[in-house]
Amino acid sequence: MNLYIVATPIGNLQDITLRASEALLTANLIVTESTSKTGILLEFLRKQFPNIKEADHKIISMTEDEEEIKIPQIIKILEENDIVLTSEAGTPLVSDPGFKLVREAAKRGINIISLPGPSAVIAALTSSGLPTDKFMFLGYIPKKPTKINEILTTVRDLKSKIGISVIFFESPHRLVEDLKIIEQQMGNIDIVIARELTKVHEEVLRGKIGDIINGFESNQPKGEFVLVI
Repeated sequence: MNLYIVATPIGNLQDITLRASEALLTANLIVTESTSKTGILLEFLRKQFPNIKEADHKIISMTEDEEEIKIPQIIKILEENDIVLTSEAGTPLVSDPGFKLVREAAKRGINIISLPGPSAVIAALTSSGLPTDKFMFLGYIPKKPTKINEILTTVRDLKSKIGISVIFFESPHRLVEDLKIIEQQMGNIDIVIARELTKVHEEVLRGKIGDIINGFESNQPKGEFVLVI
């Protein structure tokens, strides 16, 4: 049987691929981080592809906290059925649950098929105007300042040696504080901040980090953010 890793839109539902649409509509079981978001996507796909013979869907939620508990149940189903794995949005496993399930499926010789598609990391990098030949994604910026300083020391070394671009996810309520720590560690560097990618209020800010900090201090940040250094 097959475990399909299916990337879904990060905002605009029209970014779904044809392969992903067919896999989601014909899957008997979908394992997802958000059943509500997946339900909305399925309803959209039914309208776009009325000629696809739809399966009788069963949807199982699997958050990061539930992953280890639910793996045995899902693996047992995988022994006799194909399963689709999705996240709340974007490419599964990228700062989302699913890695442990995929690792266990691989150990058991289950066929794993990745259906590529939307990724906030790649969307932010390619629209940033910063070098794209070498890059590193480091997930969400740690909450502890000491951990941030350790990571930024490594980032500074990598940038000086090989000119690498570094990408982070960030939450709006911590954005300004963490940008100030980056400025203290790395100076008034060029930075790109992508907000609400592919959504109605999409915005890509480019400039010196000091100027961007000043802008956010006078205008409270809202939305989902990707930082490219």
